[in-house]
Amino acid sequence: MKTWKVIAFVSVIGMMACFAASAAEIGDEWKKVNESEGIVGYTRPAPMTSVDEVMAIGIVKASVPVIEALLRDASAQPEYMFMCCEAYELELPGWQTTKDIKFIYNKTDMPWPVNDRYGILRAEQMIDTSTGALRVAVEHISADFDEKDKKAVRMPITIGQCIATPVGENETEVLYQVLADPGGNLPSWLVNMLSKNLGVKTIEGIREMVKKDKYKSATRIITTTPWVR
Repeated sequence: MKTWKVIAFVSVIGMMACFAASAAEIGDEWKKVNESEGIVGYTRPAPMTSVDEVMAIGIVKASVPVIEALLRDASAQPEYMFMCCEAYELELPGWQTTKDIKFIYNKTDMPWPVNDRYGILRAEQMIDTSTGALRVAVEHISADFDEKDKKAVRMPITIGQCIATPVGENETEVLYQVLADPGGNLPSWLVNMLSKNLGVKTIEGIREMVKKDKYKSATRIITTTPWVR
C-alpha cells in the first residue's frame, strides 16, 4: 500500500473513532457557530481536509422509532437535509445490503455557478439496547457509479453520523455530525460558510418531518445491529 493511502486510511479510522462521542462529551476543539430554536451548531478543523467538520444538537419532539422511520427513508432527505436536492437507495454490484445497511445516492444543490456535488454512501443503522439510542453512521464508498449529471462532482470525503437518544416521553436528543469535502477547486472559506448551517438546518427539518403521518405512526425500533461503543 502506498504511503499516501496508508495516511488516508489512518485518518479515516481516526475520524470514525472521534464520531463515537456523545453530546455530553463535546470537547474544546468544537466552536459554537450558531443557534436556532434551541438547536446549537458547532464546527471544528478536520485533520484530513481544509474544510471544517460540523455538528448540531437539538431536541426533537418525537420518539426514537419515529426518527428511525424517517432516517430509513432515503428518498425523504431532500425534504429535511440542508441543501440536498436528490437522494435515493442504490443497489450496487458487489456491495451487499442488509436490513440495517443501505447504500445511498445523495446530491447537494450548490449555488450558481458552482457545479452540484454528489456522494455514494454506505449508511449503517445501530442500536444501543441499554440506552435505547439509535446511531446511523454514514461513509463515502468507492463503488463505480454512472452519474447522469455529467457536470456534477463526486465528493471525495463524506463521513457522518446521526444519533437519536431518548430523553423523555416522545422527546429525543438528536446529534447530527458530518465532515463533507465537496472536492474541486472551491475555496475552503466558501465551503465552511455554506456548511456551518448544515447541522442546525437539518435538525430543524427533522422536527417538521416527524409530524407526518407516515413517520409518527412508528412505535417500535426496527434496527437490530448492536451499537458497540
